[in-house]
Amino acid sequence: MSILKDIKLWLTDILCISNYDRKVERKFWKMRRLYEKGGYINRKRALRLENKLQEKYQLKISRTAKIGVNFQIRHPMGIRIGKTAVIGDNCKVYPFFVAMAAVKNDRELINNHIRHHPKIGNDCMLCSKATVIGPVTIGDDVTIGACAIVTKDVPSHSVVKGLNQIRPKRPEEIPDKYKQEK
Repeated sequence: MSILKDIKLWLTDILCISNYDRKVERKFWKMRRLYEKGGYINRKRALRLENKLQEKYQLKISRTAKIGVNFQIRHPMGIRIGKTAVIGDNCKVYPFFVAMAAVKNDRELINNHIRHHPKIGNDCMLCSKATVIGPVTIGDDVTIGACAIVTKDVPSHSVVKGLNQIRPKRPEEIPDKYKQEK
């Protein structure tokens, strides 16, 4: 039995398959559900869970941020997403991603709420140490590369690297579901 366990551990190390990420995702979604249920006790539980996630994993995703379905947190360390951020469906977030607010003069009014944080579209990949600053809008199917800094709007189907270096995706990089739209 111990040989099988050793092989399983070895394979999980090689293939980077772990329940660690899923465990954090489950705790995150539980916190979100408790907060959305409302009520004093549920909100207190959600706050306690949020504090545990922040303490153990440095994962600070605000309870009030709007996050779509199938949001995936890959290796949940140092991720920061602010209160008024909007993230679409099927997005993947990697370690140390930051979606932060800009200066107070840089704001946008949406549904009588001031949005200081970014709005990210569907099917986006937000790589390690990427930073998105201010109320920028990022389109669908965008890849923000590692260590990229985004301070202006990004159109759909593009790749961002460095400081606002935006290039459109090549035709073979665009998924089939978006090719049918054109």
